[in-house]
Amino acid sequence: MNTPLPVVALVPPTAIKLQPPSVLLEGASGSGKTSSIVTLLIAGIEVFVIGTEPGFIDSLIDRVRELKAPMDKLHWMSVLPATEGWDALDEMTQKIGSLDFEGISKIKGIGKEKTRVPATKFLGALKDFRCERDGKSHGSFTTWGDDRALVVDSLSGLSTIAWYLTVGNKPTGAPGEWNIAMNFIEAILMKINSDRKCYFVLTAHIEKEMDEITGVQRIMTSTLGRKLAPKIPRFFSEVVYAQRTTAAPQFRWSTIDANADLKNRVLPVSNVLLPDFKPVVEGHKKRIALANAT
Repeated sequence: MNTPLPVVALVPPTAIKLQPPSVLLEGASGSGKTSSIVTLLIAGIEVFVIGTEPGFIDSLIDRVRELKAPMDKLHWMSVLPATEGWDALDEMTQKIGSLDFEGISKIKGIGKEKTRVPATKFLGALKDFRCERDGKSHGSFTTWGDDRALVVDSLSGLSTIAWYLTVGNKPTGAPGEWNIAMNFIEAILMKINSDRKCYFVLTAHIEKEMDEITGVQRIMTSTLGRKLAPKIPRFFSEVVYAQRTTAAPQFRWSTIDANADLKNRVLPVSNVLLPDFKPVVEGHKKRIALANAT
């Protein structure tokens, strides 16, 4: 007599999850970088902005009003660089006026107990985002899914925070201190992109730097030192150049430019893209649908 085989319940396969795109949105001041963040709301994404520069909230609220986007899905925290107190400025003035360059470069950090506060607050925002609009705690970005986006606006402010964390209010920095500050920024970007399950957007200003390989000046991400700028794009799946022009459309995005190192995976190759994150969100959804197709 044959023993019947045990009945095994069929377990439905777990849906495949993919890491959402990360976008480096770089451009000059006034090119619409901050205001374009609001298009994530229109695309159905809940947005969490860590602002490192004054005035970012105004740009967001104005654009929300213009696009009639859902304000209840927009959250922000202000993490601005520390400003020197009068005592620190007095001490800095005395040091500059009495020491030569070598003496100044050997000064230990002035006022670090205050200048390190923004860096600590920035890390705190990543660990537990406490929205200044609704007063609620929204947890760590590492627990968010692809219905949310973490936005850091911008790298310029983060670079200043990293610099003051390293040297305090000292008037100059030694070569080793530059490396420490750059490594801090690189470690932050590595942590975010390695651990996230949500969208990530970093805005950045631009400047012309000499390409050490080609010997030609190119448009690069503005940050500390020449060594760090070429490394920034590798953390992102999309590197987009935001521009403001006199022709229509006045604000546009570009994923191709002879003078800049840009990158695209979801967005098409074009220099007249509308400043809109919706194609990025839709592209991610198409990827998930294809990955889970049977």
